Amino acid sequence: MSSGSEKGSGGGVISQWQDRTLWVEMAVAVAVVVGLYGWIPYNFGFESRARSVFDMLGRFWTDPSTADWHHGMIVPLISVGLILHRAKELEKVVIRPSGWGVVGVVAALGLFWVGYKIDITIVGFLSLQLMIGGLILWLFGWEMMRAVAFPYAFLMFAYPFYFLDTILAFPLRGLMCQLSQFFLNLVGVDTLRVGTALVSAPDYAKGLAQGQRFALDVATPCSGIRSLFALMMVSALYAHLSLERGWQKWVLFLLSPALAVMGNFARMVMLTLGTILLGSAVAIGTEEHPTTFHMAAGFFVFVVALGGMVGVSRILQGLGREKGK
Repeated sequence: MSSGSEKGSGGGVISQWQDRTLWVEMAVAVAVVVGLYGWIPYNFGFESRARSVFDMLGRFWTDPSTADWHHGMIVPLISVGLILHRAKELEKVVIRPSGWGVVGVVAALGLFWVGYKIDITIVGFLSLQLMIGGLILWLFGWEMMRAVAFPYAFLMFAYPFYFLDTILAFPLRGLMCQLSQFFLNLVGVDTLRVGTALVSAPDYAKGLAQGQRFALDVATPCSGIRSLFALMMVSALYAHLSLERGWQKWVLFLLSPALAVMGNFARMVMLTLGTILLGSAVAIGTEEHPTTFHMAAGFFVFVVALGGMVGVSRILQGLGREKGK
C-alpha cells in the first residue's frame, strides 16, 4: 500500500480506514488494555486490597494526599485532543503494520508480570505506556508512530513517579531557602536560615528576638515539587503548539524546572513580606487551614512561571527568525 487509500473494483476510492478488519483489531487492542490494566488486581501498595493499574492511577489523580499528581488526570484528554485535532492529517498516513510492535507488546507483558510479582506500581505504569506504543506499531506501523509521537510521549506526564518526591523534595527545599535568604538580605530584610526554615534576624536595638518578625518553614509542599511536574507538562505542551523548530521546543522544555524554581521563589518572597506586613495569622494561617493570602501565593507560582515561559518562548521565536534569515 503506497497511499492512504486505494481503488476498489468499481473504480471508487476506498480509504484504508474503511477496512473492517482494522477496526476489529483496534477493538480487540482496546479490550486487552482495559482488561489487563483495568480489571486485574495488580498492586497492594500500603492498602489491604489490590488495585488495578487504572485504579491506582485514579487514586493518585484524586486522593488529597497525592496532590502533586492531580494534573495527571487531564493528560490523556490532552493527548486524545491533539490526535483528534490532526485527524484529517492522520487519515492520510499510510498504515504499514510492523512486527516490532509484537516485541513491544511482549515486553509490556513481561514488565506487567514483573511489577505484579514485586508489587511495585510504577512498573505497571511503564508497562501500560509500552503496551500502548507496541499496539500502535503492531496495528499501524512506524509512520503512524512518528505522526503521533508527541501525544504518545506526552502520556508520560499522566503517571505519578512518586519516588521522585523523596529524591527531589529535600534538595528543592534547600534551594528555596538559599535563594530566598540571599534575596531578602539583598533587599535589606535581615534573614537567617535555620535548617529548612527562614527566620528574621534578631534586632537588639529594637528589642526584637530571632524569628519575632517572621518565621517560615519551607515544608515539602512549599519546596516547588508540586509545581515542578505540572509546569514541565505545560511547558512541553506550550512548546509543541507555539514553537516550530525542534531545538526551540527542547530549550523551553529543559528550562521548565528553572521556571518552576523561579515561580516558587517569588512565592516564598511574597509569603515572607506578607508575614512582615500583615502578620502570620493573615499571611500564612495553619497547615490544615491556610489563609486566602497563602492560597493566592500558591497561584502566584504559576503566574510567574507561565509568564517566564511566554517570555522565553518569544525570545526563542526571535532567535529562530534571525537564524532563518
